Amino acid sequence: MPYVRFSVMRPMAGHEAEVERLNRELLDFYRRCPGCLATYLLKAADNSGEVGRLTIWEREEDADRAANADHSLALRSQLHLRIQPGHADRSFEATPIL
Repeated sequence: MPYVRFSVMRPMAGHEAEVERLNRELLDFYRRCPGCLATYLLKAADNSGEVGRLTIWEREEDADRAANADHSLALRSQLHLRIQPGHADRSFEATPIL
């Protein structure tokens, strides 16, 4: 059963490009990690300015290993300095409906 993680955030004023760059760098790193099935950069379809990332993994353990890698932790630390409080990080088990 695939495992899905997504994060949604609103950049601080003036940090929009940097927040997008950091999310792209995270997604590039995750895409190369064992167990990663897909990665997506998210941009709000409304005028909210929210951005985020979606990753799909073979297993929760794969997602955890990638999230706890030094490179991921460093990028996420930089990201948190450039986003507004109240971002959302969520995880789901995905059940295919055939």
